Amino acid sequence: MKTITYSSLLLLPVLFFFFSCSSQKQTTGSSTAITDAVTGQQYTFVATSVFPTEDSRFNPRFLFPNASNLYQLTSRYDVRVTPDSVIAYLPFFGRSFTAPVDPTKGGIKFTSTKFDYKKSQRKNNYEIEITPKDNNEVRSLYLTVSPSGFASLRVLSMNKTPISFNGNVEANQ
Repeated sequence: MKTITYSSLLLLPVLFFFFSCSSQKQTTGSSTAITDAVTGQQYTFVATSVFPTEDSRFNPRFLFPNASNLYQLTSRYDVRVTPDSVIAYLPFFGRSFTAPVDPTKGGIKFTSTKFDYKKSQRKNNYEIEITPKDNNEVRSLYLTVSPSGFASLRVLSMNKTPISFNGNVEANQ
């Protein structure tokens, strides 16, 4: 009886070590759905956090060593991409060099039907550049999408400082 107890006590840590070191499988169902959506230009980028790039001379948070500019978003902000249009509804935190006439027109909100769409693939990630031609506010959108659906969006504007978003890509229904 003692030998069974001692052997089970020795076997238990070995099994625990074996299962903790085993690799985890990645689900391919979601990655193929993301790949199909990005390839067919039928996806929506949903922003979950924002990282404004501000000038350090005007930002007092940079005086503290542990300060961070990463803000979590609590409402739904997104960029919807289809083959014939790009619809953006994103917040803006940063410096704007011109103010809108209507205060409700703040943020990054536009609908573009004339745009350039360039897609390339690097290290299993999709690099997408969207350049709206019928919008005089946003110069370009740079989207990096991983196979798991995590994405990063950089927005370059004509009259605002650049801003970056992190989020997820969903296939359109």
